[in-house]
Amino acid sequence: MLATISPAAHGMVRSILSAARSALGLGTNRLAEDRRVLEQVILPAYASRTDIERVLFVGCAAYTQHYGDLFRGRDYWTIDPVARRRRYGAQRHVVGRVENLGDHVQGEHFDLVICNGVLGWGLNTLEDADTAFAACHRHLRERGELVLGWNDIAPRNRVLPENVPALRRFEPLMFEPLQTARLRIDAPHRHTFDFYRKPELRTSRP
Repeated sequence: MLATISPAAHGMVRSILSAARSALGLGTNRLAEDRRVLEQVILPAYASRTDIERVLFVGCAAYTQHYGDLFRGRDYWTIDPVARRRRYGAQRHVVGRVENLGDHVQGEHFDLVICNGVLGWGLNTLEDADTAFAACHRHLRERGELVLGWNDIAPRNRVLPENVPALRRFEPLMFEPLQTARLRIDAPHRHTFDFYRKPELRTSRP
């Protein structure tokens, strides 16, 4: 049933159910394999690194609101275009679209951008995806990293990462804890994690 409603409504239903379970002391029950990998492998690995000081998490819901606890003491940001999701965001939360990130930060601000469950769920056209990931590239420092999580099933994969010009500005990154630059979860949604790094600026020798 959820697959037939709009992405916004789907996200709202998931958030309501998660919040209700939490209020009843039942936990969020969100540890599908892709969520387990994100919460128990990817996020803790980045949180343990001393070179990751400024983090942007794209998209907010009830089940993401505790992610900032892993980055306590860091400059942790969230961004989401839906105003009511501010309550699930970080202290440094932006109500807006990631395509317009430059309205809120200057220069190469972030060490890490995590964009999970947004491609195909809001970034639905090649143009929007290209604008969004160009903004991520612009506001990541050199050698800054981007984690992209997306569902490789129709219709969520109508825009494939390899077809997004802005993502070609990054280089694939071997994510050491998983020993791969791309991890596809063997589950119905075929959730896939891609890891990227912004290359260093190469200057020619005189």
